Amino acid sequence: MRNVKTWLIIKGILIIILTLTIIFYPTQDNFRKIFRFIILAYFVISFIVDLNRLKKQQ
Repeated sequence: MRNVKTWLIIKGILIIILTLTIIFYPTQDNFRKIFRFIILAYFVISFIVDLNRLKKQQ
């Protein structure tokens, strides 16, 4: 069984890194903007789902 708390910490760090990348390294290419937003949205949604599962388990 995987450690859910460790995965939540890793996903939180990735969300922070992606957010800082979007803020400090903006791009003019529309494909990259959309791709970065999709990746960020995916990690945020999966973080929220895992957090809700952890709260229901406890």
